[in-house]
Amino acid sequence: MQKILIIDDEPEVRMLMARRLAASRFETLEAGDGAAGFQKAKETKPDLIILDLKMPGEDGLQIYRLMRSEPELQKVPVLFLTAISTGGKMGRESLALIASAKHGFELSGNYEVMGKPYDSKQLLETLRRMLAGP
Repeated sequence: MQKILIIDDEPEVRMLMARRLAASRFETLEAGDGAAGFQKAKETKPDLIILDLKMPGEDGLQIYRLMRSEPELQKVPVLFLTAISTGGKMGRESLALIASAKHGFELSGNYEVMGKPYDSKQLLETLRRMLAGP
């Protein structure tokens, strides 16, 4: 069973997503903030991480950067969830620009971006594609 870590500061989002993923035969782990999520990722080495972009404290991009500095987490796929939009949709290019301008680093590796609210079918399709590899 593939293990997915959900890092989001909204308990309802985590609960609903965990329920949906469990029904699709994924093992789920949860964390309510970036620091706890980073620690849980290091301890459990998930197959994929769903990471909220905007959280109190360290945001999703800061946590992503920390994860990419850890050898055991460098290749873990990350799906960013965000309610932030640019023209109705934020994609990889927009997120890469934010990472570069705001945090001074380049995004790399297997990552995708999905808006909130998300479509459950699209979420599952994206997760399966990411888990299958680049």
